[in-house]
Amino acid sequence: MRSLILFRERLLRRLFMPVWLSFALAWAACDEGHAVAEPEAQATGPIVARFTGGVISLEEMRREAQRLPPSLREQFESEAGQREFVLAMVDKRLMAREARRRGLAERPDIVRQVRELEERLVIQELLAEEERAAGAPSEAELRAYHEANKASFQRPERVHVARVLAAVAPGAGAAEKARARSRAEEFARRLRSGEPMSRVYSAGDGPERALQGDLGWWTRGERGDKRLEEAAFALSSPGQLSPVVETAEGFAVVQLLEREPGRTPSFEEVRSEVEGRLAPARQRKVFDGLRSRLRSASDVHVEVKTRP
Repeated sequence: MRSLILFRERLLRRLFMPVWLSFALAWAACDEGHAVAEPEAQATGPIVARFTGGVISLEEMRREAQRLPPSLREQFESEAGQREFVLAMVDKRLMAREARRRGLAERPDIVRQVRELEERLVIQELLAEEERAAGAPSEAELRAYHEANKASFQRPERVHVARVLAAVAPGAGAAEKARARSRAEEFARRLRSGEPMSRVYSAGDGPERALQGDLGWWTRGERGDKRLEEAAFALSSPGQLSPVVETAEGFAVVQLLEREPGRTPSFEEVRSEVEGRLAPARQRKVFDGLRSRLRSASDVHVEVKTRP
């Protein structure tokens, strides 16, 4: 019962937050099928709720449910949850009707917001239609862009490393640091004797313990500890170990797992990235072209009085 009450409260907040109320009025005036009650005679498909002067169809309920966040949508799957959801939809319709009865939909500020909303929606659809008409970039365009911008697709050198750490607390004294160094030297000895990192890491202190010592892939400059980074990039062959390194966290031994040299990927490897980079420029081109055509056809004159 308590979970149903919580679901109801969250649902009401979702459906009746201020932005929803403003959009409900906008939908009512725009007749987009959200706040305007659909006459039962015109309803298509099964009906899930009836109220004086209107109905809510199963299709409408499903469409509205798709707007819910996943956490609410799960609770909506139950029969009780669906009932609460439909009742909330009815309440929204009744409130929108009451707002119209009081003349709120004719208030100048509401009419202005409705007009602005309609403009945004239709302009958005107009631009989308223009982009579809322009079509996707050709293979030649994509390859030309890649060729002209190869340097920006450069993949830097990177290393895949593991680490075992003997941590030192901030402000630790010389004795504590000496003990930590001794522990790190023991880690190094065990690793050099052939013991795998998959066994030695558990004796260390770093957060990488949760990943069997694996610190993942690094590129130069992305790590805050320069000494640790230098030790990692000084390694050349998989399995190679660094000396004990004093770092900001303590004393560590780094092992190279893999190394990849810097390279420029082929067009085929980065094709989707090229398309993504070209998209904003193409959208801007479509926008500029449409704007230019419309201005030319409309004999636009701007009269702005400047201050003396």
